[in-house]
Amino acid sequence: MRQSFSDIDGRNYHGPAVPVSVVILTHNEAHNIAQCLESCKWCDDVHVLDSGSTDGTVEMARSLGATVHHNPFVSFGQQRNWAIDHIPTKHDWQFHLDADERFTVPLLREMLAELGEDGWLSIASAYNVPSKMIFLNKWVRHSAGYPAYQVRLLHKARCRFSDFGHGQRELTSGWVAALVNPYLHFAFSKGMRDWFDKHNRYSDHESHEAVAARKMANPWHDILFGDPVNQRRAVKSLAYRLRGRSLWRFIYMYFFKGGWLDAGPGFHYCAMIAMYEYWTELKIRESTTSWLEKNRALESRLLNAESQI
Repeated sequence: MRQSFSDIDGRNYHGPAVPVSVVILTHNEAHNIAQCLESCKWCDDVHVLDSGSTDGTVEMARSLGATVHHNPFVSFGQQRNWAIDHIPTKHDWQFHLDADERFTVPLLREMLAELGEDGWLSIASAYNVPSKMIFLNKWVRHSAGYPAYQVRLLHKARCRFSDFGHGQRELTSGWVAALVNPYLHFAFSKGMRDWFDKHNRYSDHESHEAVAARKMANPWHDILFGDPVNQRRAVKSLAYRLRGRSLWRFIYMYFFKGGWLDAGPGFHYCAMIAMYEYWTELKIRESTTSWLEKNRALESRLLNAESQI
């Protein structure tokens, strides 16, 4: 039988306390924060780290029982490190959640089994956690490359982050394990315009990383011999070297990864990611071929020629 999203929502968890504190990063998330905090009702220590919301997010979070902290946003890596360093969480284990994400009951049960009721069972530094991307009311399993792992569950004494592209990478003093059960990611909860605006900003960061990656060592070793997370990162590094990579990205996602199996939402999602890659490639060319300087020089020549007529 098909399982509805409400059936697996974290608010329906019943069982022993999970020894994990939750940290939610926010900026103008009034549209999402209530449902996100509802998903966290299983947790006895929920913190919101806000970076200057002006839409009532902070007031709403406080009214729903979360402890609110403030720090200006510089980058995702810096913001997560600030949370590790400055938020006095009750538990050593933290789960970093975004406001458009939701816990699931299977994930909570798996965390409890991994960490134990006192949080001392695991010797890992952090855990990669998969997510289910929801787009146009459908889980786009193939288009979004499930499972697309990210470090979200971490021991605050054993893990930090560094910036990479528009996101971050973990820096740990030990082993990074992986969980099987996912959280839900409603990336389009605030509409298409919000997604386009964010990814326009993301492509700025991505283009800078791409220019740097093209100067680095060949990534084939990690592609052939790395773990799944490093393989995905190495493939991304290799993709930075490809010409026409927006077209190749669509072909890879839609045909080879099975995006076509996600029907209409799969096609649209693959096309949007390919478009994002095209934006990034244009910005790479702009930064490496001096487009702006050439445009100003052309403008000056045309104006000079016009004045001589």
